[in-house]
Parts: sequence; C-alpha cells; structure tokens
Amino acid sequence: MIERQASTLPTLVASAAARLSYGRTLGLVTACGALLRIAFIARQPLGLDEDFTAVVVHQPVDRMIDIVSHDSAPPLFYLVERAVVALSDVLGLASFGGPGGPVALRLVPTLAGIALIPLLAALARRVAGDNAGLWAAVFAALAPTTVMLSGFARMYGLAATLTVAATLLLWRAVERPGWARWTAYVAAAGAAVWSDYFAAVALVGIFAAGLWLRPGWRAAAMAFGATAISVATIAPWLIVARSQFEHAGEGFWVPSLSPTVLIGTLAQLFVGPAVDGSVPFGWALFGLQAVAALAGFACLVVAAIAWPRLGIEGRRAAAFCLLASSGVAVLAVAGIWRPLLDARYASVMWLPLFAIAGVGLAAMPRRVACFLVAALAVPTLALSVATTHTETSSLVPELNSRVEPGDLAAAAYDHYLILLDETDPAVQARLHVFVSGVLPWYVGTAAYPPGAVIRAVPPDVVAGRGRVFWIADPGVGPPPLPAGYHSLETRCAILVCLTVYGPAGG
Repeated sequence: MIERQASTLPTLVASAAARLSYGRTLGLVTACGALLRIAFIARQPLGLDEDFTAVVVHQPVDRMIDIVSHDSAPPLFYLVERAVVALSDVLGLASFGGPGGPVALRLVPTLAGIALIPLLAALARRVAGDNAGLWAAVFAALAPTTVMLSGFARMYGLAATLTVAATLLLWRAVERPGWARWTAYVAAAGAAVWSDYFAAVALVGIFAAGLWLRPGWRAAAMAFGATAISVATIAPWLIVARSQFEHAGEGFWVPSLSPTVLIGTLAQLFVGPAVDGSVPFGWALFGLQAVAALAGFACLVVAAIAWPRLGIEGRRAAAFCLLASSGVAVLAVAGIWRPLLDARYASVMWLPLFAIAGVGLAAMPRRVACFLVAALAVPTLALSVATTHTETSSLVPELNSRVEPGDLAAAAYDHYLILLDETDPAVQARLHVFVSGVLPWYVGTAAYPPGAVIRAVPPDVVAGRGRVFWIADPGVGPPPLPAGYHSLETRCAILVCLTVYGPAGG
C-alpha cells in the first residue's frame, strides 16, 4: 500500500504540472511535502540529541543560555525553540503532544523543511528552467534526508534552510547588486551562523560560488564584505560562550577520516541518518535506504550526462550549485587533522546538490523520473511509519508509578536526559547517571543538574534496602552494585531496557 501511494504521488504531480502554472504546481508540491512532514511529526519518540534540546528549552531563559554557552552550539535555534515551546505551553495546545511535547519541539525544523522545498526549486529553476525547478521540489519534498531532517529537533534543519536561502540570495545580489539584496543575504547568512557554527564553513563554498559567476570587482568586494560581516556577527556570542573553547583539545565523538566514513557520509546525502539494525525491520529499512541512495545518485549521474545540453548559462548555474555545496569538501580536508566529517554537519551545506538532482530528473523520461522519485518516497514513508528511535519515553509511566523515595533510578547517559525532562519531580529527585568512569562533555553534560552523575549506589538506598531501577541499552548492565543485589525483573522496549535490582530477600 505504501509503495502504491508513493509511486502515485510523483505521477499526479507530473500530470498536474502539465495543466497548472509553475507557481501553482510548486504550491501543490510544497503542500504535499508539508502534509508528509506534519503527518509524522510526532510519530517517533524523542531520540538522542533531541533529549538535550528538550531539557534545555524547558529551562528558564538565563539557565538555557548558560547551558548552551557551555556546550557546543550558538543560541539562535534554542531561542526560537524556547519561544515555540513557551507558546504551546501558554495556549495549552493538546495537538502539540502536550506542553513542550514532540510536536512543539519539532515544529521549527518542520517549518524549515517545508520552506526548503521552494528554495531548492528556485535554485534548480535557474539552472534548467521550470521543469527542473518542479522536479527539484518533488525531490526535496520526498527524499528521506530532507524529511528526516525536518523531524529532528536539532539545529541542523534550520541552519540548512538558511544556508540554501543565503545561496539563492547571494546569487541574486551578485546578478543585480543593491542594498536590499545584500542586506537580505547578510541576514540569512548571519542567522545560519547563529544557528550552527558549520554554516560558516558553508559560507566559504557559497562565496566561492558567487565568484564563479564572474561578478565585477565591486560586486565581488561586496560579496566578500557581506560574507565576512555575516560570520563576524557571531563574535559577541563567542565572548559569552568562551567556555566552549575548552572543548577544542578534548576528545570528540566523530570518527577519524577513513574510506568507510567517506562512503557512509556520502550515502547519507540521500538516505538520512543510519538505521540501527536492532529496531524492528531494521535490515529491511536499511535495504530501502540503499535503494534511496541509488536513486539519488542516479539523478546526479543523469545530470552529469545532460551537462553539455544545458548551454553556457545553464552549466555556469549548475557549477554554482556544486560550488555552493563545496563546504563538505572543506570538512573532509579538515578531517585529516581533526575528525569533523559527519552527515549531520554536512547537512548544513550540501543540500544545493538537490537542485542538481532536480536537473537530472528533468533530463530523463518522465516514467523513469517518477520511478526514481518513488524509490525515494517508499523509504521515506517506511522510515516515517516504523519506529527507529529509542523508546526511552515509554518507560516514564512505569518509573513515575513505581519509584519510591528510598529507591534509585539509575540511567545510562544516553537515556538520562529524556527521563530528566519527562519524569515527575519525585522521580527526578531520585534519578542519576550511573557510570564507572568519566563522561565526555559531548554527551550533554552541560545540561546535567548538580550531583547528576554517581559512581556508586548512594548509602541511603542501601541502608533502606531500596531498589535500583536501571535504564540502559539492551544487554548493558549497571556498574557494580552493592553485595546482595540481584535482578528482580526486566522489561524492554525498542533499544532500551528497564531492569529492577533489589537486595536478597527484599
């Protein structure tokens, strides 16, 4: 059923394009993309990294800024998220999944993902006309990467949309310089940097793309100055967030550059985040992602074959889009010295390639184009319907009802923050990260309250013969427990288990 629906949508859009104007067809495609994103916005439980967002935006503003300044990101995304969550709390919107629920937390990236569709269409339209623009819109509306990015409560989706907007605005400003156009470019580019530091790397590629258009020296100087100003706007925040520089010499979670990392990162250009094989139907989902990757790269290959037919201006425009995505190459080169190449960071800068994919779709027979788009849409629908995130939240009702004042709720670090955000205050008072070693900063320790981390069961729990509720990945046991404690029961959900330990005879 999913496959039939997915294959029908591009066919309907293609048929509508023959009858409607460019603007109306683009509106139809954008509406379909919006419906897809909104329909599944709350389908997945809040996952790893989203839990950090949830905890941070539910703090008072001054505490939120303090947490962010000690982590690794600029503040714009969190400020916008905080405003949306506060509005949902004030209005009591049940449709937002409850106050501060997943819909409220994912609304900003969802809206950014919807806005991305016409922006990429505008880029492709400049390369190869209306048909390419509409196919790029269909591609952006249905591709796993853009849909998954729209449902991820992190800053990457917002930053990616802002960098694509900056790409288009610089193009227009270079062609027809004017203060209004340069101001719009600085606003979009600066907002991108304030959303994600890696947007500054993206701007290097975007500026290079602007020079490729061979502007006069005045326009080139304006492009350089406007780009420099956009990056420089972040300077006041860096003074406030100077604690973030302490992480520069510490370990990082991104793996070292290798052929495997390069291939895996490139694959995620079209398929979105890798799926854990332990989730239900994990290997089937992985297979569908492989299909989506093949379809996406096929579009780029056809675009390369059609390159000579684009004409001089079309080839120059296509090269502009390629150069605008070249920040990824900068990440890869930098990865030789320090690991930085990661698909989430690359997502901030490589989406102009989707405009080239639209050119490829427009250059092939319509039936083939519809088939390739369906090959993207089926994995997208499957990934949206299937549960691919850790279901730590499903344990919250049981913890709220069972944890008593003398018990300990002990979580592994990758399950702690979502429990801290969603459990009742009584449970939060007994909730700790239970580890045997030292936690790295990048797991979100900046959001931990004082005393969150423990390395032994507290004496009051042992003296009162309290139970230990251990929340961790399946098969992962707790650090050493006091003598006499043994497993009483275990319940598992997707990618998480709750095991209750108690003293002998308890």
